[in-house]
Amino acid sequence: MEVEGRSVGVLLDQPWVPVEIAEIPFLAKVHFGETSYRLLISDLDTVWHEDMNREAINHRAQELNRRLKAPVASFFCHLCAVARPRLNGGAPEDVMAVFSQERLPHQLLVRLKSELAGVPFYWEFRCSPAPLSVVCEQLVRPLLSVSQVLQRQVQELMTLLGRKDAEIQDYRDNGAVLSRGRLETEVFIEQCYKESFFSERLSELCAVQNCYGFNGDIQELYMAVMKQRAAFKRRGSNTQDSPTHTEKTVSECAVPSHNQRSSSETAVEKKPKRDVSSTDGSQEEQTVPLGALPQPHGSPRSAQSSVKPKKKKAKGLFS
Repeated sequence: MEVEGRSVGVLLDQPWVPVEIAEIPFLAKVHFGETSYRLLISDLDTVWHEDMNREAINHRAQELNRRLKAPVASFFCHLCAVARPRLNGGAPEDVMAVFSQERLPHQLLVRLKSELAGVPFYWEFRCSPAPLSVVCEQLVRPLLSVSQVLQRQVQELMTLLGRKDAEIQDYRDNGAVLSRGRLETEVFIEQCYKESFFSERLSELCAVQNCYGFNGDIQELYMAVMKQRAAFKRRGSNTQDSPTHTEKTVSECAVPSHNQRSSSETAVEKKPKRDVSSTDGSQEEQTVPLGALPQPHGSPRSAQSSVKPKKKKAKGLFS
């Protein structure tokens, strides 16, 4: 089943949470609606997804549970109750269901077994590989944004440490003395700190092969970044697609103001009269040049020349 951009849009502002299924670590995002769900799950090698609506859920429930006669809303409520805690990162012992997983060549099966009104209830999340666009939208771009935010935060903290050292040095220059010597710290030097971190801490962090370290702070930062991105997109779309803004721009360009009309009328000749005569008796509008109009008898030629616009003298750089 193909996942459209709209189907996974509800997952954008939700964080990736560590999930353990049959002792295998995963990262997962899940959204349960009234009678639908959307699931993204990854082992950091592949990202799988599944998007199910009411009809598909009802069909699969009847396929896996022959004796199930309950309405869709009833057993879907039970599915949410037993699946949501585990897929949201809950402890295995807190979920009243047994989970297992199986990887096929082009599918990931996450099986669930529980009880519904004393009758065994079975479910399968049949996840297929997610499109590359979904992976970039849900994982790559958000993590790059989070990384940039963290880099900016680190840089501001380093700047603050430098200012704190300058403040402490000013206190010392004015005779201030620490009451407890164990509180004394060395002057912070950014380059020395980076070299020490890369040589000592970096190898320790890289030794962790399967790092699913989406702790609470990273999850909160992820949600904050995605909410800001969504708000920015909404503002951009409203600005581009707003009919009021478009109509105003067109009207301002098409209808000149009063000052513009008055200035244009003085610079351009008066609008010529229309000749309404026609050979077939119909009235047709024709534009006639001002010079071709017949002059009244006895009118001075100066009247005709007076309407000609005066040529402005070209001004040079030093005139």
